[in-house]
Amino acid sequence: MLGKELSAGLGQAIIVENRAGATGTIGANAVASAAPDGYTLLMGTVSNIALAPSFYPIKYKPTESFTPISMVASVPLVLVASPATGIASVEQLRAKLKQAPKGSYSYSSPGVGGPQHLAGVLLGKQMGTELLHVPYKSGGAALTAVAGGETQIGFAGIAAAIGLVQAKRVTPLFVTAGQRFPQFPGVPSAPEAGLPELDVDNWHALFAPAGLPAPVRATLEAAVNKALQSPEVKKQFESLGAAPTGSTGRELAEKVTAETARWTKIVDDNGIKAQ
Repeated sequence: MLGKELSAGLGQAIIVENRAGATGTIGANAVASAAPDGYTLLMGTVSNIALAPSFYPIKYKPTESFTPISMVASVPLVLVASPATGIASVEQLRAKLKQAPKGSYSYSSPGVGGPQHLAGVLLGKQMGTELLHVPYKSGGAALTAVAGGETQIGFAGIAAAIGLVQAKRVTPLFVTAGQRFPQFPGVPSAPEAGLPELDVDNWHALFAPAGLPAPVRATLEAAVNKALQSPEVKKQFESLGAAPTGSTGRELAEKVTAETARWTKIVDDNGIKAQ
């Protein structure tokens, strides 16, 4: 979706090459090793930029190996509960956890080291307890686990959760953002739920290899921010549970530094290890 608008703005064909595996670190390493000519770019995420150093033996350095171009999208999560729990609000969840032994409540995620996993760690801390983490092989499987009562709660992408929420197979409790999200207008934000530390964003941003010439960086930055203003792009992003953001390269660089430091501290403080 963004590629089409970028292609029109730059007058260049945009070819998307998906390099799956290791939470996106394979693709990130390829871009970090590419020539800084503006023809090889990375759609980075919180996982392969800010979280990867804590869980993978990566060769690149998030704050040094790339030229930040622009933020692309904010992608918050939603905490959902199994209807079998009878939990319909954060207040009810807090009350249940207060009465339950530590580790007796479980939450699902798509795997160790992702934002869903770490959001659960933060939630347990904020609730004064420990939650049992149950990793699955995919986001869909993790969400289905909540719907089926295999786990009591779980963090999921908004777009993935919409269908199950509408079918009343899971109950949304709050979104991990500083404000409410359009798809769930009746669901409180993290601050509204009394959980400001649960502002967890699975953000996406555009990067080039380190050493990109300033004029090329400026051209790409302007093109990305213009593309994000497209009504079609905004509509498509919203359908995927994302909000187009945009930024300057400097703002993105500051975000990468802050996010990497934040998540590294959370991982270290809680002794979280890759499995």
